[in-house]
Amino acid sequence: MSRVASREIAGMFDRISRSYDFLNHFFSFGTDRRWRRIAIRRLDLSSGCRILDCGAGTGDMSLTALERVEGISAVLLDPAQAMLNIADSKSGSIRPQDYRLVRGVAENLPFPSESFDRFMVAFGVRNFVDLEKGMRELHRTLKRGGKGAVLEFTPDRARLINRMFQWYMKHVMEPLGALISHDREAYTYLSRTVERFSTSAELMALFSEVGFTCTENKRLSLGIARLFILEKT
Repeated sequence: MSRVASREIAGMFDRISRSYDFLNHFFSFGTDRRWRRIAIRRLDLSSGCRILDCGAGTGDMSLTALERVEGISAVLLDPAQAMLNIADSKSGSIRPQDYRLVRGVAENLPFPSESFDRFMVAFGVRNFVDLEKGMRELHRTLKRGGKGAVLEFTPDRARLINRMFQWYMKHVMEPLGALISHDREAYTYLSRTVERFSTSAELMALFSEVGFTCTENKRLSLGIARLFILEKT
């Protein structure tokens, strides 16, 4: 995929930014919040940790971490400026000096090597233009001994669960998302990226290839979502 494709994806998220949070919580019945809390706990955050939230979107993951753990800081990076603007508006009582917003892409992170103690990507790696390059950049910018959390939808679920999930995406999420966001193209795209994304085994192989050790591959909600915890040794 080209830079043009990257700009098109960013533009799509800009268009749906106002309805994005509502639809995420609505379609998951709020379960996406629990998935993020589990991921944050598995990262073993402590005071002094510097976090990169890559593909941060509206910031649900990193803002939750900042609210729950004292003394940490976060950089929220996303190609869609409108999404970052919403994240900023949601920061509430979080001190402005504890987070920074950066417009950018995973494949070309504007940070020195070994800048972060932790990274997190919540339902964003399937939108990377070049998944391998993006993961190599996350590896480069993570300190040795650091950890990363990747939350994502993968197609390797139990057959019945997968059929139910596919039906729900096609007949509920896609049409309702198009109706509420007024953007059918965006929700068709999002549905297709979930359908066509890598299996957990394929992701594990890629993580290993770029230098990560995957210490956890956890099914969430009967395998609807997956949590990967990665370490740089």
